[in-house]
Amino acid sequence: MPRIACKILLLSCLLLSACATSDEGKPINFSLTAKQNYEKGLAELKEENYQEASRYFAYVKQKFPFSKYAALAELAAADTEFARGTYQEAIDAYKSFLRLHPKHEKVEEGYISFRIAEAYVKEMPDDWVLFPPSSEKDQSAVLDALRELNSLIDRFPKSKYLKQAREYRRVAMGRLIDHEVFVARFYLDRGHPKGAILRIKEALRRYPDSGRDAELLLALGETQLEMGEPATAKQTFQRITLDNASVVEVKRAELFLDFIKRRHGDEPKDLPPNG
Repeated sequence: MPRIACKILLLSCLLLSACATSDEGKPINFSLTAKQNYEKGLAELKEENYQEASRYFAYVKQKFPFSKYAALAELAAADTEFARGTYQEAIDAYKSFLRLHPKHEKVEEGYISFRIAEAYVKEMPDDWVLFPPSSEKDQSAVLDALRELNSLIDRFPKSKYLKQAREYRRVAMGRLIDHEVFVARFYLDRGHPKGAILRIKEALRRYPDSGRDAELLLALGETQLEMGEPATAKQTFQRITLDNASVVEVKRAELFLDFIKRRHGDEPKDLPPNG
């Protein structure tokens, strides 16, 4: 009898703990197994019921810490934060998963690294009509995204997420180049062409495979012309070819080269530094 009484008491405790209420008042009916609760969480996540999904995943981690579903629930909880748009919380959750489960298949296939990078991409500033353009805003999230994307591409060259990662990388580099161009124009508008040249050259050095070389070289050559450096500008415009530029960009470079030839001859000379 004592053994039967203990079993009844244990079952009663499980049943009492298996029924709870969310903060919004929706009843949460926990099941008896890790698998069942995990699958209920996935179903809530699919229906975009993020709060309920989080409760199920947290329950699995708390009540079944040694089950294989504990790690799956931890990952699903991170996916839930991502899906609900709380990207910094998602980043923290994915990084925690990475630390606790370094040999998990989702880590080794690159999924966790991709999601961390993607969350940083989602955190990048957007363009809104009533606000300054994204190129004028803080670029910390963009730098974070590019760092994580570069790491993913280097560490997981055969990952199925590689194609999307490269596209995100292209977008991130474009944002950073836009910012460098914005700063360069800021210097030009305030009569500091040397500062503008330094920013453009730095962008060319840091983002050599951005696909924006021709745009940067055109801006650099124009600035060099304004500084009285036709010889240096000529060398810059000659770097713009169909190998790294569009037909329109090549045509613009040719027009500048023609202008330099007509104005300064075949062998132009830069003004002396104090000229």
